[in-house]
Amino acid sequence: MSSIRVSCLAFVLIACPSPSPPSDEWAPAFDATDAGWLLSVWGPSPAAVYAVGGDNQPSRGTVWRREAGRWREVSLGVETPLLNWVTGFGEDDVVIVGNRGTVLRGDGTTWERQETPTDQDLWGVWGSGPDDVWAVGGVPFMGGIPTVIRWDGVAWREVELPELVRANVFAFFKVWGTGPSDVWIVGQRGVLLHWDGSAWEERFAGVDADLISLWGTRPDRVAMVGGRGNGWIVTWDGAELRRRQPPGLPGLNGVWMGSDDVIHVVGEQGEIATFDFDSLEMIDELFPTTLTFHAIFGDGERLTTVGGNFSMPAGPFRGVAYDRAQRASD
Repeated sequence: MSSIRVSCLAFVLIACPSPSPPSDEWAPAFDATDAGWLLSVWGPSPAAVYAVGGDNQPSRGTVWRREAGRWREVSLGVETPLLNWVTGFGEDDVVIVGNRGTVLRGDGTTWERQETPTDQDLWGVWGSGPDDVWAVGGVPFMGGIPTVIRWDGVAWREVELPELVRANVFAFFKVWGTGPSDVWIVGQRGVLLHWDGSAWEERFAGVDADLISLWGTRPDRVAMVGGRGNGWIVTWDGAELRRRQPPGLPGLNGVWMGSDDVIHVVGEQGEIATFDFDSLEMIDELFPTTLTFHAIFGDGERLTTVGGNFSMPAGPFRGVAYDRAQRASD
């Protein structure tokens, strides 16, 4: 496998002069107005949290990192298209995926652009370990190819999938699991797949709208969200898929669970809400901005949600980032 090694040139400080502890209430994490769209946030610990995104026209990827309470833009030393999702296995092993089959892997200082067997946009990435990483994507229009690729420690290889029962699926959006024998994929038109370590099974949650993201805490505690106009929440409790579409809930893009009982969701129109896993009843709801949130993540110290003005695909590309202190109930 060939690859391109690039070095991180510098960190550019753009945040406040001194870090401050997170507030108990949602507040801007930093001024992300000129950061471009922010599509994903993840970190192995409070000491190192990444947000990725960029611009759509021209396609330009950006990476941001929070260290010691300050957000800094990472200069990768190489041009990339829009970057869509980030995960990793520690501060020194971060995996980022983006448009046109892009995969970046690095230790925060040195980055490798890995060769992949696809030119489809990659929307999600997750792994059970450094040598077992899954990425999914496609182009969600006629002609797009729903794509799954897997890193086996040596190379990214295309994953063969069964023919889908659900029609007109051109893209998968996210992948998540609890181990190499428990992997879920969600995507366009409510498509839902599960891998048990030996075979794929297409599941049906009774949702025709796009399922955008998913997260969980264990094999029988998984939450999925989506919807373009009205948000959907789908859960798997180990026995059945349950769904709810609360009236008036905007479309949802991001979900995170830090405990078995609480589902954190974010979405359109600045939506931030929490739901009880068992009852699927809303616990609380907040709209701190009119911009759209796309992802949410808790690092043990803070909850952080990021997004942008996605309704303006020709620009200008504005980002948004909010955070609050993480509570015991989260």
